[in-house]
Amino acid sequence: MSKIITNGAKMECTLGASPVPIIVTSQTFVKINGGIVATEADKAPMANVPTFGACKCASPNPPCVPSPIAWLKTSLIHSINGNKSLTQESFCMCANGGKITFVDTGSNNHVETK
Repeated sequence: MSKIITNGAKMECTLGASPVPIIVTSQTFVKINGGIVATEADKAPMANVPTFGACKCASPNPPCVPSPIAWLKTSLIHSINGNKSLTQESFCMCANGGKITFVDTGSNNHVETK
C-alpha cells in the first residue's frame, strides 16, 4: 500500500537544485485532509511541475525548465475522472534526463491505495 499524493506535496528531481511542491489542477473536488488529490494529469511544465532551480543536465547548469513525460507507478485502483491518482511511489521522467519523485505526500498522512 502507498499513500496518495495531495496538492503541495514536495517533489525533487535527480538533476534539480531544490524540492518544489506539486500544483494540482486536474480536479478540485476529491480531497484528503483539505488537500486536493493529485492525478496523472498533473504533469504540465510550470503549471503543475514548477522549476527545480538549476538543472544539472549540462555544464554550466542552465535554469531548470521541467519537461515531464508521464507519471508512472500510479494507483492501480483509485482514479478521478479517468485519471489515476498519484502515490508516494509515483515518478515521472523528465525529457531533460532527470527523474521526478515525491519527498512527502502533502496533507495526506494516512490514506493509502494499491
